[in-house]
Amino acid sequence: MNYHVEHHMFPMVPYHALPRLHELIKHDLPVANPSMWHAYREVWPVLLRQLKYEDFYLKRKLPPTARPYRGEFHQVDMSAAAE
Repeated sequence: MNYHVEHHMFPMVPYHALPRLHELIKHDLPVANPSMWHAYREVWPVLLRQLKYEDFYLKRKLPPTARPYRGEFHQVDMSAAAE
């Protein structure tokens, strides 16, 4: 889906402005899947593993130019919050 990540990161940006937004932040985004088939092949094993380990997730590789926003939040143990 074109601009799917951008849409979820910035839901208030109107659809017609997503191409411009993409140009501004593309250096921080993972490479898009080349097809739906490729995306399903990537996600399906993750979904199956989540049946056993609900905290498992797909971590996409970011380009070397990326500067993840508040990366330290990805290291926080949230297991106690679920109790």
